[in-house]
Formats: sequence, structure tokens, C-alpha cells
Amino acid sequence: MTSAADELLSIYSMRSAGAYYGEPVTMTEHSLQAAYFASAHGAPDALVLASLLHDIGHLIEAAPEDIADWKHDAGHERSGSRWLAARFGPEIHEPVRLHVPAKRYLCATDPAYMNQLSGASVTTLKLQGGPMGVTEQRAFEAEPYWREALLLRQFDDQGKIGGLKTPPFEHYRALIERYALDEPPVQAEPPVRAVLFDLDGTLINTEVHTDTTVTEVAARYGVAGYSLPHTETHGRTWTHVAETMRAQTGIAASAAELAAAMLAHWNTAVTDVQPIPGAQQAIRAAAASGLRLAVVSSSPRSVIDYFVTQLGIDDCVAEQARIGGDAVQAGKPAPEAFLLAARVLGVEPAESLVFEDSTAGLLAAQAAGMRSVFITCCAAEIPDNTNLASVTCNDYRSLPPRFWEQLAHGATHLLHGNYP
Repeated sequence: MTSAADELLSIYSMRSAGAYYGEPVTMTEHSLQAAYFASAHGAPDALVLASLLHDIGHLIEAAPEDIADWKHDAGHERSGSRWLAARFGPEIHEPVRLHVPAKRYLCATDPAYMNQLSGASVTTLKLQGGPMGVTEQRAFEAEPYWREALLLRQFDDQGKIGGLKTPPFEHYRALIERYALDEPPVQAEPPVRAVLFDLDGTLINTEVHTDTTVTEVAARYGVAGYSLPHTETHGRTWTHVAETMRAQTGIAASAAELAAAMLAHWNTAVTDVQPIPGAQQAIRAAAASGLRLAVVSSSPRSVIDYFVTQLGIDDCVAEQARIGGDAVQAGKPAPEAFLLAARVLGVEPAESLVFEDSTAGLLAAQAAGMRSVFITCCAAEIPDNTNLASVTCNDYRSLPPRFWEQLAHGATHLLHGNYP
């Protein structure tokens, strides 16, 4: 049987000689330097080992070598932590899971921290959701290993010095073997206790009105024939759309004025409710099965309230579980809104299932550590987005019989596969 040290040495020798995503070191050098700085700091042995292995996720999953080619965050801290959890205890894998959230936390709480980030780290920060909002900060501080993650982040940031001499990987063999588990733990997939639904394009068909609104409001401000790709409109707040529009067109009006104009135009255009097929029945079946429900949208809370009423599902979605874009500091693809919904419903993020139709929403679910279902009937970028979701289905009528009842009773196998 291959030892944990031999397994890791094999992985690092085969896959980590390449450049470290825009930094002046290789993957091996970066890992060894992080461990070196942890040891020099006097960190506990477990944290030295976590520092050595913190980027294992980059080695077990493929990502473009040039971060300029990244379309979304690689999620290496989550994949790496899962891999490590089968071989080591939480004192190793939990700081690894939290080292990317630690960067987002420090960017939000330490004004000087972001200024010291490398260019590559600034680029990935945007993909990872940007600085944390207040709600996310409190959730991060509730993690048992959050302080260790902050230290690991420090060693991670330090470990990017070209030419620095450090002990080789073999130096850590005894440490690896000391912390390796004798028997891998049984990792049960957490059951689903809550379902978080996006609104536009997921419960109601309104995305066509979004595209028309952008074009017509831009024309009102003197820019004819203007449009934006769906990745900049679907799942986004009107403020984001307005800021993007101003940056591309030079429109003098403020982002707040443009956002208000687009929201007013959109509200006027959406006079009738066109539910996604099977949406109302799905909501009622999920509620009847005992699952906790929320609607999480980039639209303002007032828009959510209106359509929840129009759909006739007021009694299924509590008012406090209607999370609009105006309730958070960072909209999708940041995970703040989904994390807030999980907290309101009293569940862990891993116990939440998200229904989404947009790139921004699926990325937000991924960043929140939640499983997701990609509703494709009104979606764009379907091939790329399929890879971001746990399950893909055309609309709610495609779900298997008794889906909600079985899901509520722990049938997580339903979240592996597609339902055309």
C-alpha cells in the first residue's frame, strides 16, 4: 500500500514543476516556501504541513496555466481540502479549505492587505468573489480553524520569492507520515435541508426584458444599438449593469441614475408573469416535503416580493428568506447572498441546493460551497455553465417523480446526473 508521503511526492514530482500562475516561482517552490515560512514563524507542525499542501487542489484538477484564460475561480481550496480530508485530519484540511476565504476576509478587514497582493492574486481575487461582506466575515470568524487559515494565508503570500533556498519535499516525509490517517474516514455527502431559488430565468421568464431594457435605456442616453453579453446581465444587479454600461459607453449619468432608469423600465415591461414550466408546482412540492426555501436574486427585494405574490407562493417562502441584491454588499458571482440565505434558514452551506440559470449565479453557488441545479430553458452559455453545476435540467418538469420527497429524505444520488 502506497504511503501518504509517497503518494504526495509522486504528485508533486509529476505535476508541480510548472510556473505558479504568473508568480516568479514554480508550484513546488511555492509550496516549499510556504512551509518554510510557517516553520520560521514557529507555527505548529500541523500548520506547517497544511502550508506545504495548501495548493494540492491545483495539482489534482486541471486549470489553464495562464490565469488570464480563467473564466471562473478554480476552487482549488475546496477540491484540495476534500482530497486531504481522505488522508489527514481537520487540523490539516480545514486551514487549506479556508485559505482562499482568508484572503477575501483580509481584503475586507485590513486596508493595507490588498496593496501587498501580487498581480496574480488580485486577478484571482475578482474570480473568488472579491472582499467579504459583513455577513460573510462573521460566518468566517465562526469557523473553528479561521485563525490558522489567516496564518496560512500569510505564509502563502510570502512564498513567492524567486531563487529562495528551502528544504526539499523529502524533508517533510516524517511529518506527513505522523499526521496521515491510518484509515480514511467515511465521507458521507451531506443531505439537502434547504433549496435556494434564483428568480429571473429560474422561476420566471424575464431575461428577454433585461436585454431589451439595456438597449432601450442606453438609447435614451444617446447610445443606439447597445447591448451586453449575457454574462454581464443575467444574474447581475442593475448597479453592476449600469457600471459596466458607463465604463463601455462613457455615458455621463451616474451608475445610480442608470440603474434606477433600467429598473423602472424593466418593471414597466414585465407586466405579466411567465413562470418557468413547473416552477410553482416545484416550490409547493419542496415546501410540502419539509425543505426550507429561499428566493435569492440580484433583483431588489421589492421585485422578489411582487413575483412571489404573483406566482402564488407567498405561503412557501418566508419574508426573511427573500434575499435581494439590495441586501448584500457584493452581488453574484460573490457568494454573500447565498450564504446569507443559508444563515437565515439555519442550515450549513453544504446542506443547501441552489437552482440557477446564469453564470454569475452558478459561480456564486460554487463559491458558497453549495450544490446547484442549472435550469437551461432560458439560459445562455449552456456548455460552459453545465460544468459549473451538479445537475442540469431543462425545467422543473424534467425532474424525476417524487424528486422533492426523496431529496428531503437524504437521496443525494439525485444530484448526480442530468435531466434533459
